[in-house]
Amino acid sequence: MKEKKPLIIEILAGIVLICAGWVIKADYYSTMIFSMGVGIAFASIVQLLRITYWKNPKRYTEYEAKKREAYINSVDERKQYLRVKAGHVAYQIMTFSLLILSLVLALLRVEAWVTAMVFLLFVCQWLVGIIAFRILAKRM
Repeated sequence: MKEKKPLIIEILAGIVLICAGWVIKADYYSTMIFSMGVGIAFASIVQLLRITYWKNPKRYTEYEAKKREAYINSVDERKQYLRVKAGHVAYQIMTFSLLILSLVLALLRVEAWVTAMVFLLFVCQWLVGIIAFRILAKRM
């Protein structure tokens, strides 16, 4: 029940957002709030069904084996290195993608605020990468 309680709270929050989406009369905001409520409620229901499915006594041994394999994968040094390396590669790809996108938007003469926003995303990602590196370097 301990792992189901947050999901039930999220389902209730989704239902509240769905109801708020019906009550609000502004088309744009009511649709956005309604969609967020449907997304939260549906995702929580699916997660709740998944937990219920795997907690069934028929599948309990398979579930325990799956949990044990996930634990082994989480503490395996090679897998940890691969996750760090994958994160580094994704960081590099996104950094260059944001730079190239801001250059393309500038060449296409898109409004300045759009180009500035993409460039600021690049700067923000760069700063977060440096800060995260320094924090992790101090911990190790």
